[in-house]
Amino acid sequence: MFDKLSKILEKSIIWAFSGALFGGFFAGMLHFLLIENIAPWLALILASALSGMIIAAFFGSMLVALGGTLTGILVAISYQILFAGHNHPLLLLGIALILGFITGGFFTKREIRDSQPLAQTGTGLLAGLVSGPVLYLAVSSLSLLGKHWVVTAIAVSLVGLCYVYLIKHRLSLLSSPLALNIGGPLVCGLIAVAVASVFWIIGESYLSVPELGQTSRYQAVLDAAPLGLLGGTIGGAFGGAMLEILGIRLEEHIN
Repeated sequence: MFDKLSKILEKSIIWAFSGALFGGFFAGMLHFLLIENIAPWLALILASALSGMIIAAFFGSMLVALGGTLTGILVAISYQILFAGHNHPLLLLGIALILGFITGGFFTKREIRDSQPLAQTGTGLLAGLVSGPVLYLAVSSLSLLGKHWVVTAIAVSLVGLCYVYLIKHRLSLLSSPLALNIGGPLVCGLIAVAVASVFWIIGESYLSVPELGQTSRYQAVLDAAPLGLLGGTIGGAFGGAMLEILGIRLEEHIN
């Protein structure tokens, strides 16, 4: 009994960390889309899909994801230093994507074959797309859109559990030789774009605030992150506990 409880606690802690990462990105992405006047139903689906894609890359292909992360950070910092007076986010994201492609090309075939980054990322994207409509129905029926940490906790649990099912039945196309060839550069580029966009939003929130005291409209994106982390941690811990209780070993299906 004690051994079972310790395994449940261990799985909950591991998934809580993954959930926190998902929650912070999901909450920020959701608020960014809502600020850009995207319909709530579409914003929830897009935020779930993009967050699922990014976090699945970290969860299943850590080495490739770290390469993309470092590339995105370096590109974003360099851009804000060299082009501080030019607000062209598409240029920043384009540079991050190209350099992410180049970085992803340095990974060996064995590293790509072992981690299968495109399979992980594609499965995360599908999990988010499948979970998004269910999340919207739950949020709209219970009027939860204003309760950020609750929405994030539900999103983490739905996308995480859906990812567990889909990774066991993933499309063979995502593990094909073509997917292995383009997986490293493509996933690394996508991660670099995601990280660079986060840094751009942070810079826009702080650098665009004039001395008159006006607040950037993207400040709400940063304000949503702490509650997103909280909700993601709770939802991740719940999902991890459920996996252990049901006896599902995700690590058997990652590679």
